[in-house]
Amino acid sequence: MNQTITLVATDLDGTLLNNEKKVTPATREAMKQLKNHGILFGIASGRPVESGQILVKDWGLESDISFLIGMNGGVIYDMRTKEKDQFHLMDGNLILEIMEHFKDMDVIFQVMVGNDRYVNRSTEATRAHAKLFGENEILVDLEQFVKNRKVNKLILYLDPKDMEAVKARAATFSNPNYTSFATADNLYEYVDPAINKGFGIEKICEHFGITPEHVVAFGDASNDREMLKYVGCGVAMKNASDDVKEIADIVSEYTNEEDALAHFVNDYILPANPDRLERDANVKMG
Repeated sequence: MNQTITLVATDLDGTLLNNEKKVTPATREAMKQLKNHGILFGIASGRPVESGQILVKDWGLESDISFLIGMNGGVIYDMRTKEKDQFHLMDGNLILEIMEHFKDMDVIFQVMVGNDRYVNRSTEATRAHAKLFGENEILVDLEQFVKNRKVNKLILYLDPKDMEAVKARAATFSNPNYTSFATADNLYEYVDPAINKGFGIEKICEHFGITPEHVVAFGDASNDREMLKYVGCGVAMKNASDDVKEIADIVSEYTNEEDALAHFVNDYILPANPDRLERDANVKMG
């Protein structure tokens, strides 16, 4: 790598986080060094940016993260200015149409409004899942709730053993106003077709006045593909799915359990950007 890097973005699960959903000391240090070199660093996730704010605060990383991309690219948030922009919301009637197609299946429907997760059914497992990500689960009549309302996306929460059946059902109907994909082994989501993490990176680059060839992005799952394709250098984890590895510019020799992001930052990004070093950045900006 010999180009100047001005922005780094990363997926969370399976990429920035280890399998215990934690940021390791090596990764924390790499993030601080990016800041010391004047390189913007942020997270691109399927979660709301409000959840991201809670998580980075809990992790003690607020001063090292410049931006959040949430809702798989549908929302961007500047950590410094507190500006939030969201794009391409889905109409409630579309949500009702999708729910109708899955009404006979054992799935729980969820929509996010800020940090609140509205659900048609609440279980101990869904409540624990919401708590894990700093979200509030609220049981409502979801059909009535989404009427005359626009939301970022519809989430189907399911048992991982049912994922193939859900994908098969999703393949039996379509609408040009939405697209769908799995974001975890227990989550299947519907969003506006314009929304993906690549779109989110495009918007965050516009926000900061950065061209994509000066951006590095890290990912491991299918919903990271557009992000890795859009940037100048897309890096797949060793543990990434095959469809991600095939479009990545670089496949790391390390997994998320082996500090893949930290290795790449230390081995490639920092050596390529020595002239941007700001030794007191954490003092001045933290």
